Amino acid sequence: MSQARRSKRLQPKMTRRGFRFQFGLWTAWTVLQMISVVVRLATPNVWDLGGYVSLVVLLLGIVSLIFLLYVRHHDGHFWDEEAAEQDDWERHGRAL
Repeated sequence: MSQARRSKRLQPKMTRRGFRFQFGLWTAWTVLQMISVVVRLATPNVWDLGGYVSLVVLLLGIVSLIFLLYVRHHDGHFWDEEAAEQDDWERHGRAL
């Protein structure tokens, strides 16, 4: 009965390591796009399609980072439980 009342994971297949990997990639992506947009803003030329695409891709990176932080907030306790179970298994395995 307690299983039915438990909240479900937002991203069931994402682990803490997967979160860290994706967060690192999206952070690098967003920083590079931010540099690209700042460089485009520094030039006095009128923006072409590439400038607007860079701006949209920067917004995509920001939204992805916000979503990953939301997943971490929502699923973090599941990751803690999995780590505790893994530690418990390792302790029992060493006791044998």
